[in-house]
Amino acid sequence: MLQTDVARLRRAPVAAIGAAALLLLLASCNAASPSSGGSTPGASGGGGGTARCEATPDATAAATIAIANFKFGDEVTVQAGEAVAFTNNDGTGHTVTEGTNGRAADGACVDESVAAGSTVTVTFSQAGDFDITCKIHPGMHTAVHVQ
Repeated sequence: MLQTDVARLRRAPVAAIGAAALLLLLASCNAASPSSGGSTPGASGGGGGTARCEATPDATAAATIAIANFKFGDEVTVQAGEAVAFTNNDGTGHTVTEGTNGRAADGACVDESVAAGSTVTVTFSQAGDFDITCKIHPGMHTAVHVQ
């Protein structure tokens, strides 16, 4: 009987640790994270339900930002509702992420992977200045100005 009680006491901390790990796992699954096929879930501008910007693969781009030699091309200016194509001419993947210094902004409206030789097209729906960075290469940055 004493051995059974000791065994139960030893298992109690293990069960508590397991429960805590499960809670952390579930919490991380609910956090907004980028996907390689669409815009960041829940990334809307100010609660109106309309995304400030979003990946739109079938949109016709009004401007293009070329990615080459681990640099984004020059900043561009577009009208609200127009799209910008980000074309990766490097031999490695990058991200097109609203943010700075390799970090996504809080509520980033775009956070897309762009493979070598591929293009990500993003439509900007609201006026403002959008800083764009690469999360893989934090020194890469540009801006999209939307009027």
